[in-house]
Amino acid sequence: MKLNYKILVIALLVIGAVAGVYIYSQNKSKNSVSLDTENPSFGDIIQTITATGRLQPIDQVDVGTEVSGTVSKIFTDFNQQVTKGQVLLEIDPLKAKVRVTQTRAAYRSAENEVQFQRRNFERTKALFEKNSISTVEFETAEYRYKNAQNSLVNARSNLEQAELDLANCTIRSPIDGIVLSRAVEAGQTVAASLSAPTLFTLARDLAQMEVKADVDEADIGQVKMGQRVEFSVDAFPGEKFSGDVQEVRLSPNIFSNVVTYTVIIKAENPGQKLLPGMTANCDIIVQEAVQVLTIPVRALQFRPNESTPGYTPPSEEVGDTKKRSPGGQGQRMQGGGGGQRQGGGGQRRQARDDRGRVWVLGNNGAISQKNIVLGISDGQKIHVSEGLEKDARVVTGQSVGAEKTGSKASNPFMPQGGTRVRMR
Repeated sequence: MKLNYKILVIALLVIGAVAGVYIYSQNKSKNSVSLDTENPSFGDIIQTITATGRLQPIDQVDVGTEVSGTVSKIFTDFNQQVTKGQVLLEIDPLKAKVRVTQTRAAYRSAENEVQFQRRNFERTKALFEKNSISTVEFETAEYRYKNAQNSLVNARSNLEQAELDLANCTIRSPIDGIVLSRAVEAGQTVAASLSAPTLFTLARDLAQMEVKADVDEADIGQVKMGQRVEFSVDAFPGEKFSGDVQEVRLSPNIFSNVVTYTVIIKAENPGQKLLPGMTANCDIIVQEAVQVLTIPVRALQFRPNESTPGYTPPSEEVGDTKKRSPGGQGQRMQGGGGGQRQGGGGQRRQARDDRGRVWVLGNNGAISQKNIVLGISDGQKIHVSEGLEKDARVVTGQSVGAEKTGSKASNPFMPQGGTRVRMR
């Protein structure tokens, strides 16, 4: 019994010692606070708008037919170069030739009728001038002669139409270019009744392409003609292609209550790597700053607290836009210009949209707030145009033990580089 008592006492002492060591280590880690800082760096900031579109040739022509018939011969194929006027396809011309023969015969008959009626009219006119025939006979001869002339005009137009149909049986290329697609085979029947069927699709030149990109309505106001565009295609994921905005079309595209606008982007096609129909992932460059002073965006969102090393809380809370005072409310209640002062405050806030505040770590270990003038941002970095030196140590966050706090924008997937200064 005495031995069991000793074992129990020893066990309690061991448990107490372990608990003390654990509590001491936890308190030590909690009291160990570190600041994350970064030095401003020079770099490029590009503000872009993303959009997706399809590549297509700048000048694309669908070649069809105006006559119906059976395809007898095809003289070109996919991916072949063609010249303007080159024969692409021939439709069986037998029916068209028969039609030409018929209309030519009708035209000759109309010519003979005109000649006969002209001579008859001349004879009738001579007799009418001698008062040898009546007025009715003269007018009848004149009427028949004019009708014969009109029939000749009609027969001539029918003959021209038949000859044109015969010529249209031979399909020729309207441009110099390349054959993108062929939609018919030899022996196939084509019918041109209400619309002309497409036989070939030709592209004038693949050395230049265009992208029809769909831009969201929230971003279309920032897109202007002449802006530079960089885009990539899935076929060449490691390569960037460049172009320019050529046109912003006013007609909206509405699909499932989503409104987009079509932006035409003209791009060079080096080596003709870009093919029609490819999906282009575009970055439209709205603003660009080259080799400017930048800081991480999360530095603007850092806010110190009482546990932040080097931070001395102010004795009186000061707001961002006004200072609380005993007479503050009384002053605001005086007069009838409160609405005007409120509007003025809105103007002041708009005027300070390009300003921000960061905390800087000094050589003495204290942090101080600095007002800076901001430029454009790409979501990770932001341009600082005034108020900050390049050797300043900007605080981006703080860590209490193993837990990082003080930055609302801290993201485990964003770069977390910089210098860490550990303080007690």
